[in-house]
Amino acid sequence: QLFHESFNNSYWIIVHHHQVMSVFDQQANSESTIGCFGCCVRPEDSYHDVRKQHHSQNKLSREDERKKKEVDASLSEAFNGLTFEERQRQEEVLHGVDDKIAEEATFINAALQELDKHLLKLKQGSAYETAERMNPDYVSERAFRVMFLRGNEYDAKTSASQMLRFFEVKQKLFGVEKLLQDITLEDLDEDDRASLRWLQLHGKDRSGRVVFLQFPGLRAFKDLKNELRARFYFMMELLKSEETQLKGIVTVLYGVEQFKDSTNGMGHLETVQVALAIPVYTAGYHTCCSDVREYALFNLIVKLIPAKLVARNRIHLGSHLECEYRLSSFGISRLPINEIKKVTPYPDGDEACRNSSSSLTIEPNANDVLYGNNKTSNNPGNHYLRDLVAESWQVYDSGSNETKRVIVDDIVEKIHNNGGRFLTNISSVQQPHWVESPIEEVRTKVGQMCRNQKRAWKRASSLQNNVIDGAPIIGDPLPNDVIFGKSENTLGKQFLRHLIKERSEEYDALDRGMKAKLVIAVVEAIKGKGGRFLQPAPDSSGFFEVSDDKARERISKSFRNYRRTARNKGPM
Repeated sequence: QLFHESFNNSYWIIVHHHQVMSVFDQQANSESTIGCFGCCVRPEDSYHDVRKQHHSQNKLSREDERKKKEVDASLSEAFNGLTFEERQRQEEVLHGVDDKIAEEATFINAALQELDKHLLKLKQGSAYETAERMNPDYVSERAFRVMFLRGNEYDAKTSASQMLRFFEVKQKLFGVEKLLQDITLEDLDEDDRASLRWLQLHGKDRSGRVVFLQFPGLRAFKDLKNELRARFYFMMELLKSEETQLKGIVTVLYGVEQFKDSTNGMGHLETVQVALAIPVYTAGYHTCCSDVREYALFNLIVKLIPAKLVARNRIHLGSHLECEYRLSSFGISRLPINEIKKVTPYPDGDEACRNSSSSLTIEPNANDVLYGNNKTSNNPGNHYLRDLVAESWQVYDSGSNETKRVIVDDIVEKIHNNGGRFLTNISSVQQPHWVESPIEEVRTKVGQMCRNQKRAWKRASSLQNNVIDGAPIIGDPLPNDVIFGKSENTLGKQFLRHLIKERSEEYDALDRGMKAKLVIAVVEAIKGKGGRFLQPAPDSSGFFEVSDDKARERISKSFRNYRRTARNKGPM
């Protein structure tokens, strides 16, 4: 390890394998804090440049200094409350180099039994108990309970308490009728969906953990409940991935410069309460800000979250460049700062709009896959996705469930490698607000596309098997014509239905040869009234008269279908 001292012993920058690992602020009174106010040092910076940057950052008013010291004191108190081993463990978790818990069957079963004991003690009078009475299988599902254990590092008591909070929050946000249902995008109203804009995904860090971005400058809600419902949905979508449950997420709250909180901290307490009710394992939490007032808001969070989670928090105070540099030392890639634009979140005159004069959204590029326009997108990224599905659907269709997952992941990865993202428009077509779609939702959509491709192939094969072997007719169909494949109730089709109904029992009683003669008789009866057997042209440009063989084939099928329908209806 290399230790570099600068700024008259004010800051120690610890470097390991050329990666900045952590910054510790050494106060004059030897009080240790978790490097909240460290400035960034680039190798190419001279000593005087860095010293100048340091002093420019520290030009704070007395009030700002007081606020900063309050947060530092809270962080220091939480950090010093841990043992040396616990501090080391939390540092390893933060940097993604910790040893994961081995999920052996005996270990999981023992943890589940311990969870049951704690739930039995705590559940009386709770929303959890209400849900349990409504459907015991839902609350006791193994995968559901393991999700809470994973989110709390298999601490059964903490997991039980969180399960109770989970159902309390879910009931308050969505009502009793949704207690036993997974919350989907369809459960969110338009205002809820608009609140999703400040919650985004940013790929993964170098340890393979999902990076969860929050831009406070995007906050613009009509009612705080809209934002809380959106957050609940978003975080539960993340948990659909078992990999995310196991590895956890890294959260970045980015309030630098124009991304400062547009609501002046409104609803932070409620937001933290919702987040603590959801079993997402937060492996790291980074708060980026350029204003000490934003910095001071974190003091509220410190007082609400466990000491272990506080130890996995870092605050970065500075410009975009400085915060990006600090985040990169934790394996987080460049943020999409330049890919967003200002938009108006609500109509003029709305209270939320007055509280926040602007909001932000992602600007799609040509390689992105776009959803939410209620029509097939012509974006090049969508065309590329359809080409990938067309190449892979047959392997997907014939493969095992594991093969299907591999195919879907491969398609998603190719889109990402091509510089594309999967974006959903959560607003109108005229004024779109694009957000990055949760990865599990993307996988579901790609799998559905593979299945739809198979259906399209079957339809095409069916059309090939029904090649028109007759001649096109001149003019419009006649009243007594029978038109196959059309729903018009013509006189000819009514007469055909009458014949099939009248002679259905006779058809069923005949042998194969006599059935053919009966079908011929029906064909002749239609023709005797001046009717023809027609089929629409593939391009809908007119009608073709089908051959007698094709007509007999379709009538035989109509007899069989009538028999099945009569059996299903039963006696009248």
